[in-house]
This record gives sequence, structure tokens and C-alpha cells, in this order.
Amino acid sequence: MNAPTKELAADLDFDHAFERLSGYGPFPWQRRLFHLLCKGSVPRAVDIPTGLGKTAVMACWLLARANGSPLPRRLVYVVDRRVVVDQATQFAQDVRDRLEDLPELREKLNLGGRSLPISTLRGQHLDNRAWLEDPVATSIVVGTVDMIGSRLLFSGYGVSRRMRPNAAGLLGCDSLVVLDEAHLSRPFEHLLSAIERQRRVSDKRQTESSATEREEAVAGLGLPPPFRLLPLSATLGGLKDASPPFQLNDEDRLDATVNRRLNAPKALRVTNLVEGTSLDDALADATWNLYLEETVADQVPVRLVVYCHSREIAEKVASKLKAKSKNQAKTILFTGGRRVRERQRAANELQECGLISSSSTAPKNSVFLVATAAGEVGVDLDADHMVCDLVPWERMVQRLGRVNRRGTRAARVRVIDGGKQSDDAASARLRPVRQLLSMLPPVNGDGHQAGPGALDDLSRVLGKDELIEDASTPEPLYPALTRELIEAWSLTSLTEHTGRPEVAPWLRGWVDADPQTSVAWRRFLPLRFGFDGSQANVGPSEIEAFIEAAPLQPAELLETETWRVADWLKKRVRKMIRLLTKDQADPDPKDPLSDSQPEGTEDSISLLAQLDEESVVALLLDDAGKLEQRFSLKDLSEIRAKELHRHLAGHRLVVDARLGGLQDDGLLAEGCNTSATTAEDYEVEATSEGWGAQTVRVRLVRDESRGNDSAQEETWLEVLALPYVISADGDEQIWLVVEKQPAGATGEDSRAVASSSQGLGEHQRMVATEVARIAGGLNLNDADRAMLVAAAANHDAGKSAPRWQRAFNARREGGPFAKTPGPLNLSILNGYRHEFQSVLLAEQDGLNGMDRSSQRYDLALHLIAAHHGNARPVIGIEGCDTLPPTVAGRRAREIALRFVRLQNDLGPWELAWWESLLRAADRRASKQHADDDRVADGEGKQEIK
Repeated sequence: MNAPTKELAADLDFDHAFERLSGYGPFPWQRRLFHLLCKGSVPRAVDIPTGLGKTAVMACWLLARANGSPLPRRLVYVVDRRVVVDQATQFAQDVRDRLEDLPELREKLNLGGRSLPISTLRGQHLDNRAWLEDPVATSIVVGTVDMIGSRLLFSGYGVSRRMRPNAAGLLGCDSLVVLDEAHLSRPFEHLLSAIERQRRVSDKRQTESSATEREEAVAGLGLPPPFRLLPLSATLGGLKDASPPFQLNDEDRLDATVNRRLNAPKALRVTNLVEGTSLDDALADATWNLYLEETVADQVPVRLVVYCHSREIAEKVASKLKAKSKNQAKTILFTGGRRVRERQRAANELQECGLISSSSTAPKNSVFLVATAAGEVGVDLDADHMVCDLVPWERMVQRLGRVNRRGTRAARVRVIDGGKQSDDAASARLRPVRQLLSMLPPVNGDGHQAGPGALDDLSRVLGKDELIEDASTPEPLYPALTRELIEAWSLTSLTEHTGRPEVAPWLRGWVDADPQTSVAWRRFLPLRFGFDGSQANVGPSEIEAFIEAAPLQPAELLETETWRVADWLKKRVRKMIRLLTKDQADPDPKDPLSDSQPEGTEDSISLLAQLDEESVVALLLDDAGKLEQRFSLKDLSEIRAKELHRHLAGHRLVVDARLGGLQDDGLLAEGCNTSATTAEDYEVEATSEGWGAQTVRVRLVRDESRGNDSAQEETWLEVLALPYVISADGDEQIWLVVEKQPAGATGEDSRAVASSSQGLGEHQRMVATEVARIAGGLNLNDADRAMLVAAAANHDAGKSAPRWQRAFNARREGGPFAKTPGPLNLSILNGYRHEFQSVLLAEQDGLNGMDRSSQRYDLALHLIAAHHGNARPVIGIEGCDTLPPTVAGRRAREIALRFVRLQNDLGPWELAWWESLLRAADRRASKQHADDDRVADGEGKQEIK
């Protein structure tokens, strides 16, 4: 079994350490939570009002870990909104930065020379994959319900099938999931609770099995670390569980800051929508009147937030406020349905205008922030006053938490009841909301006090009264999580499986919500042209290899309702065809592609810049990057809207950047004719944590220039090349090339491309050393450590095959090699999986004398087969030159049955966790080789050709 947890370290001075990490002293409730976490105890829930530092649960967990607590190593913070920079992300970044100046804490957390790993699964930090790099490291992951939940269920949105078990294993083991605003994500909370129970059942079963093995004097496999759940809530009474959550007590209320924020003045008044007046007019008028009253009274700039329940109303309100203000005040429209880049820019704008709670910027001018639900959760907004329409109770609580958060001034809140004149079900649900608001304490003829303390008091008085339930959005029905479903999802190497449903209902319940589609603009699509400009088909396998080598980055994706994308695309294509027809008589001589091409290629591709109706302008991919369909302009113009909607729902659409249709603010616009900004445009300014994390680039290269053209820097390595222009003689004139930096996080196969060759034996020894370090850091027993080392020492043996060496352009002398400068030739590789051959060789070798009848022997063979995400349960046998196809097929079936046997014994997340240990060691060893190359190059090292 695993070694016992070490004794708690000497007690930290929590108050001092917390202040150094967060920048402010702790509230009493944070101190109490820290001491609870130090014991390894996780509360059922933390129910703290908005504005009192719930996000600082991160610091409490981190300090408890530093104090020796047996809490999980990874904290996974879930916020159910797709806003790029939220309070959780910013807090994590601040903690990481402040840790750099706290060597004593860094030592306790075993960070060594590294920064605290942070990954945000929705934008800025996603591509660093820091949480996947080292299973031993204390790390923080921030993500949405969809991003985290899909990965937990072996179905990561936008994650290749080969990476899915890796993410599931590390999220499902050794993770504390903190679900913020849990009341907004009840189905997901139920799912996480079910996963926690499933893990406990698997652990119990393994323990009982190990007891039998110990009777035979064979130590059982160690158990993976646990999975824990901690819901956070500001619903003030929405939790109905019999056991009480962790809440404020009398000591907390005596704290001066807590008291001021609880009693922050927020005078709320509800008015009916006047019959014959539109809701957008009423909201705009109420905002403008409030602005005039406040600026006349105080003669200081004011920050007003306006919440609207739909994007269409928000756009109208913003337009009307702009017209009314005539530059007297700035108007910002804050909605969803934009790319991360534009959301980042909007978040920066909010910071500059003093609308972020942590901002020290005093507003120089008044500002109107018009927001949809995108501004209700996940953004630490702090406005002076608020105007909004009436929405269900849980959303009203969120909105009220975005005004006068610190209690430093008297806020005024104006609510327009737009449903008073209607008797439909939605309006009926708002009646109890209005009743609850009327029960708040009166405020001197200006409505009711709606601060956190008043809401909390109301919740305590009502207790479990049905009024709050009636005023809240009904919890959607959701399906049960069964072991059979989990096992079906875990079969990630099967592209099709009739028993594997979409995971969305388990994440959000059965809801009547519009399906979503993601759109990305790319300058280069994997296409092929004849010398005359005519397009030829590119095989699906080549397209999928291209997408894996140059994966879509979350930062470049715009996700919005499918109906909106379909409507935009149909209108945009019609406009594009009209423009093309007009341009045929008066062509634009400028080639939009030529600016970024290597010298000498402009003349060869100038004709490619001219779109026509037959041009392929869009590729439709599923969430794993598999090609579903390609569309030409003609296809899109002729397809019926309903059919197009069916195709797009739940998919990713990659469009030619020349299609345009994207405004500067990141919103779709069919009338926008300019070429859309693409990820390639930000290559120069990108950093390791910036837009797109540019460790991969795509460009066109002449055939004679490949590998030696003047634009080929030594820091970029070619990992994939597809013919792009074919001459009249059938020769490749121009190639579409994907290049990576030596340590770039691209597809699993492209990791074998490095700036210098590395011998197979050396690489396997490095991986064995690294996996031993990981085993030690996880306190695994000697037998588990030996098993992992044996698997590492044999995991790439199949690369010794002549086919693999030729496909990766390995040198003839000094081999076999595990890393080569490439480039990879897919046609020679012909689907060959070196892991399959590695298993065959490992069985011949005997894995360092391991007992062939033991579970560890089976597990070691499985780890070898699955270290690139295959063998769950199938692995390809194409290109295997050492066995007849029938024999190879039989051996592949043995690998599949071994996977089924191990998953049944260990559990789905547990088996994936063991796989993640070897995969992490392999990646880290590859990265170390790349780092060594960079150091050597700096010393004048010359690569042998």
C-alpha cells in the first residue's frame, strides 16, 4: 500500500502567511476553515455571502497543504461562466506571483525552482498544460462546468481522444474540486458527488482485493489519492441538506470589514414596466435618470451596471445609452459569444474603468456597463449603482453582489418588472421573487435594503420555506451516473460506440437550452491546389493529422448559439458571393496571403487568394478533431438553414479567414467584410502564457526551401508537411507546414521530433528516472515503483523498428533513436503504432523478471500500450512488419482484454491515473531533452546531419 501520510509540519503562522499570499489579512471564517482543512477534513459545503472572500479558499487549501495536510495535490476551481479573466483566475495568479518571494512556503510545497502551476481551461493558461506535467506537483486548475466535467467523464471538449484518459485520471484522482456558486450548477454538483462515491467504492474493492493478495505474501497495488468535492454557495438558504454547511458565525459578524460589507447600503426599488413601453426603453431610461440624479448630487463620476436577461435587449440598451450620453459617459457592452481575445480586452477595459473590485483605478469618467448573464458570475464586478430587469431569485442574489461590494458608499438599485403584465409561467415564477424583495427591510422611502446581511437574515428567517424554492429556477432533471456509463466513456480509442452518449445531460441536466457551436478563423486550411488553382480533395486522415499537429486553441474559438452561427454563416456567404461576383469585373490586386509568406512564394500562391464558389471555406470537426464535413461557398449557399443547424450543433467550425464576418469587439457580424483576425496574427506578440501560447505555427513553404530557407529559424522544427500546390507534372511545389518549438505541446507523435537526435536507450533511461521520482513523490511502495520503472524502461522499444526510424527520418548511424529532427513522413509510418510493438518486445524481455501472473505485470504491459492514449481498448496493428495480420490481430485482442480486466479490478479513473504517471514522465523527459538542446545550442553545439 501507499506509505502513511507524513506527520503534520510545524504549525504555520496562518494570519501572516495568508496576508503574504493574498495581500490582505484573513477573515475569521478563513482562519477556521484553514484549521479544519489541516486535519484533512473537507466541509460538506461553504456557504458564505458574496464579497467576503470565498475565492480565498484557494489560499486556505494551499497553506493547509504546506502545513502537511493530506489534502489532494490539485485544486480544481469551477466557475460556471465563460469569462476569460475572473476572480478565481486572478486570485490564483496573484498567489503564484507572491509565492515567488516566500521561499519557506515554496519549500514546504516542494516547488523547487518552479512556479506554482496554474492552468485555466478556458483561455489564457490552457495551453501550458501545467497540471498535466507533473502528478506530484501542487497545482491549481480553473475551468467551467463543461470543460472540467467533460474531462472528468473521459470526453474532454476540444481534447483529442488520446489525451482524454490523461485528463480524466488526474482530475478524478488527487483532486479537490471547488464548485463555486454551486446553486447555479446543481446537476454538476450531483455528478461530482456521484464520482466521489464511485471512487470510494473502487477504493474499498481494491482494498479488499489487496487483503487477499497479502495473504499470498504479495503486496497489493497502492490506491490512487482520493477525489474530494467542496461546493461554495452564496444562495443564503438554497442548500437543503440535513447537515449544515460551513457558514459565518457570531465571531465573523464582529469583524469590522465583514460587518461593513454585510450591511453595505443597497436601496432597492422595483417598478412595473409601463404598458406600451419596451423593456429596453425602460432600462435605458431608468439608467439615464439614475445617472443624472447621481452626477448632479455628487459631481463625481459614477459606475452604473445594467443587467439584461438577453443579448438582444442588452445591445439595444447599450445603443440607446450611447445616444443619450453623447460622450458624457462611456458605454461598455459585456456579453458572451466572443472569442477569448476579445473577452480579455473587455476585461482589461473593465479594469481600466474601475469596475473590477480589486482595481485601484479611480474612474475618471462615468461609465455604463450593459451586461448579460456573462457578467453575473465569475467577474469580480463592483459598480456604484445598478439597474436590471427582474429575474429568478438566485440570479438576483448574484446581481446584487456586483454593486457596492465593499460597502463604501450608498448604492441605489432600480429593478424593472417586465413580466407584470403577463400571466405566463415565467412571469408567475417572478412573483415570489418580487415578494421576497418586498420582505427586505425598508429604507427611508427608497425601497428596501438589499445588502448581503439583509439577504442572509431573510434566508435565516425563512429557513426551508418553499417561497425561496418557488422564486428560484427549478433544478433540472438529470440522469444517474452508473459504472457502465463511465466504462463506456472510458473507451476513448473507439471512435464510435453506440453505448456512449453525449455527456451534456450529466453536466447540466436535461435543459431546454440552445445547442452551441464554436467557430475559429484560420489563415491556412489543409487544402490542396492544382497548378491552375483548382482544388483537390485532402484525405480525412491528413486533415485530422493537421488539426492534431496545429490544434485549435481555446483562445481563438468563439462559442455561441448554433442558430446564431447558422444564421450568420448563411448571410455571410450570400454577401461573399455577391462580393466575388462584383470583384470578377474589378479584381483586387492585393493578395491577403502574401504578407506572411516566405520570400519568393507570393507569385505561386497569388491565384489561391482568389475565392470562387467552389472554394472550400469551412471544415466541420467534432469535439475530438475528427473531420465531419467540408463546405465550399456553393455548399453553404445551397444547404437549407435547418439542415445546416443540424450539422453545426455541438461541433467546431474552422473557416477561412477571408470569409471575415467578425467585428473588432469579437461578435459575429454578417456585414463585416474584412478578413478576421486569426491565431497566426499573434505569433510575434505571444508569450508562454499569452494569446494562443504560440509553440506551434503554420506556414507555406516552397519545396526547394524546406529545411534551408532563410525564414527557417533553428528554434522551429517541422513536425508535419502536407502538399499544398501540385505542379502540372504532379510534383509538390508548395507545402503546408506545421512547425513547433522544441518544447511545444503538440500531438503525441510530434513529440518525437526534436532539435537533435536522442538514442532510444538514453530516452528510456531518462523516463525511468523521472517515473521513479514521481513514484517517490507520491509515496508509492517499492513494488509499485519497480513496476513503473520497468514499464518506462520498455515503453518505446517499438521505435527501434526500421519503419519508425525511416518515417521519422532518423540517421543511419548511431541508432536506434527515440527523437529525431524529422520531419515525419506519414505515408511511411502507415499507421504503425510503436506502442504495440513495444508490448510484444516487453513480453519477450519479461519486464525485469516481474511475476507474469501478477496484476502489476499486467498493469506494466497496459501502461506501455496506453502511454500515447491508445489501447482503450483497441490499438492499431497497421504497419506491423514482424507479425502476420491474423497473429497481430490476436495480440491486439489480448491487449484489449487486459485493459478490460484491469479497469474492472481497479476502476476507470484509477487505471487512467496510473497511465498518467508514465505519460507525465515521458513528457517531462522529452522536455528535458529539448531544454538540454537549447542550453547546448547556446554553447555552440552543432547538429550532426
